[in-house]
Amino acid sequence: MTFTAQRLLDTTPRWLSITLVSSSSALLISGVGFLLNLFDPFNITPFTLLLHLIWAIVVSSWVLNLKVKLPPEKKALLAIGVAVAVGSMWGAVQQWAAYLEAGIVNDITLVAGAVAMDAVGGLVVYILYHLNILGRKIGSSGSRSSPGSAHTSPSP
Repeated sequence: MTFTAQRLLDTTPRWLSITLVSSSSALLISGVGFLLNLFDPFNITPFTLLLHLIWAIVVSSWVLNLKVKLPPEKKALLAIGVAVAVGSMWGAVQQWAAYLEAGIVNDITLVAGAVAMDAVGGLVVYILYHLNILGRKIGSSGSRSSPGSAHTSPSP
């Protein structure tokens, strides 16, 4: 019986390093918040909004590293969707935990802010991905010109 190796990641070294740095930064900030008692798992606080932003960046970065049979542009959109979905589930769990624990419901503005932070985190990664990965592919192909260049295609 022979085993074939399946690659789970489909990434460049540059993008993987961006992902690992963002992951370690998220763990560091979460740990500092936990040690300073800023993290409350049952309430959505301003620190929780920061965590939503940071972890949305991490989740969408890792989604872009996975081997998925999608064009790179759609893969970046998938990463935004996954970041918002995971963040929304996290916010829903916080809402239910707060209600079951103390009978309170979080402020709807903070809940909407958490979802917005998830979307912004996904958009940050979307922009970084386009600038670092897709931008290099477009610039190196030679068939496409930059918007500000004077190069024009010959007309038939």
